[in-house]
Amino acid sequence: MITARFTQIKGRCCKLEQMNSYLTGAQTLLLPRIDWNIRFFGAHTQTVPADWSMTTESHHAFEILIVLDGTQETRMDYEQFVVNRDDILLIPPGFEHTNKCISAASMTYFCAHFDIDEPSLRMQIMKNCDWVYTPSSSYHPKLKKCLQKWIDILHEPELSFTKAKLKAQMVLFELLEVLIDIQPVQTEIRAKQSMTTAKYAKEIAEAIKRAFKKNCTQGNSDYTLHIQPIIAALGISPNYGLEVFQKIYKMSPRTYLSDLKLQEAKILLQQPRISLNEISNRLGYKNLSHFSRQFKRWTGVNPSDFRKNNGV
Repeated sequence: MITARFTQIKGRCCKLEQMNSYLTGAQTLLLPRIDWNIRFFGAHTQTVPADWSMTTESHHAFEILIVLDGTQETRMDYEQFVVNRDDILLIPPGFEHTNKCISAASMTYFCAHFDIDEPSLRMQIMKNCDWVYTPSSSYHPKLKKCLQKWIDILHEPELSFTKAKLKAQMVLFELLEVLIDIQPVQTEIRAKQSMTTAKYAKEIAEAIKRAFKKNCTQGNSDYTLHIQPIIAALGISPNYGLEVFQKIYKMSPRTYLSDLKLQEAKILLQQPRISLNEISNRLGYKNLSHFSRQFKRWTGVNPSDFRKNNGV
């Protein structure tokens, strides 16, 4: 019996060794870490009279609009676009524009604003997308399908607020997938803005993010990121770099860096094994009290309360 029992145990050990060997030699497949901040706001339908118009405005976010009935005229960077019924208009961040109804009667439209702080994805959408998508466009059906889902949510009165938010966000991810699949188009206005001003703004944002992530990984509490040397290292005049960044992102590079810190702080605070002191060091604060004061300015709560509120 002892011999039989020993043989059993030995057999199990061999199986464990084989499993360990398999796991050690196996190829690990990892999904990418997602640390984006995504915003969705201002989604609404509206019917406006024939003489309706809006003053010049620009947004830090993308604006997408579909005319449900009537005709709209949009002027953007000295270009005129006539948006007819069922046409879809996409306005990138930083572009000044005006809209007005040019129908003989009223006009009805649906519009929404969305934004994502991932520079490469943001710029891919800006460079690839056209301004107006008519029903003849091959991308129109997919874009309209997403917009129609948002419109349908507006007409579900019994839908809870939380569920409406979740459904709206799911539609936004569908829309982003459509937009990044769109093949690039080249127009004179696109070449002028996206390939110069927006290109430099993107490079500056990515350089700031790289420098920040590098210092976070090293966990050195003595570092201070200086924006102007980062811009100069790209071969861009610091003053010009600050100007183009503000134009495209509608915020200063310093504010952008602050947003990166807040985003990273929230991610780290949701990991209970990382102490508050270590988080403070990773984010470049010389002491925990300084980090705590800054975090409370950002969110209205201190880091320990944020952890408790998120069940950590």
